[in-house]
Amino acid sequence: MKTIILSAAVAVFVLFSVSCSKPDYKKVADDFIKTSTPLKDYTIREVADTNSSLWKAVIVYVKQGRASMPVLLFVSSDGKAVVPNSMVYVDNKPIFTKQLQPELGRIDFKLTEKDRIVYNPQGKNTVYMFTDPDCPYCKKAKEKLLNYSGEYRVVVKYFPLEQIHPGATQKAIGEQAGWLKKNRKDLTREADILKEAKRMVEEDIMEAQKAQIEGVPTYVMEDGSLKQGLF
Repeated sequence: MKTIILSAAVAVFVLFSVSCSKPDYKKVADDFIKTSTPLKDYTIREVADTNSSLWKAVIVYVKQGRASMPVLLFVSSDGKAVVPNSMVYVDNKPIFTKQLQPELGRIDFKLTEKDRIVYNPQGKNTVYMFTDPDCPYCKKAKEKLLNYSGEYRVVVKYFPLEQIHPGATQKAIGEQAGWLKKNRKDLTREADILKEAKRMVEEDIMEAQKAQIEGVPTYVMEDGSLKQGLF
C-alpha cells in the first residue's frame, strides 16, 4: 500500500466544494492563494503531472521587484486539498523533482564588452557573466568555461561583492589588468594598465547595479533577460 507523507509543519487545506467534472487546478490554486495567502502580484504558469496520480503540481511565479520567484502548490487530483510550499512524498520519495528557477527580469540597456575577457569567442550567441573572483560558484562556472565549446560566447563582467569578500574588487582589477597587459599593445605602462582595468571594473559594477543584480554568477542573455545559471 502506498502512503502519502507530509512534512510535519505543513497543513493540508481541504476544499469542500464537490464537482463531478475534472477539477480546474489553476482555479483551485488561484482561489486558495486569494483566500489563504497575502500574495497579490503573481502568475499561475502551469499545471504539471507528478509521480503520483493523486496529486498535481501547480507552478506559480510571484513578483518581487524585477524578479519573479517560483512557488509550488500541490493540488489533489480531486481538487479538494491543497498543500502549499512543501513537498509531498509517496513511499518516502518526492513526487515532483523538477528544479524551478527564479526569473530575474530583463534589462533594457546594452552592456559594454570592449576589451573584456571572453570564453569560447567562436560562440554564436553572446551572454554576459557577472562574476566575483572570490565567489566559489563563479569559480566552478569558470572551470566549466575553460573547456566550453557550446553555442554561447561568454563575456566576463565583474561584480565583486566586497561586503562578503573583502579585497575582491582589487582581485577583479588584477584579473582585468592581466588580460589588458597581454591584449592591449597600446598600454605599455603598468600604471596605465591598472588605471584602465580599474575604470572597466567600476563600469561593470555600475552596470550590475543598474541591472539590479544582487548575486553572482548572474548571466545576462542577448535579449536582456537575467539568469542565475547557464549550463
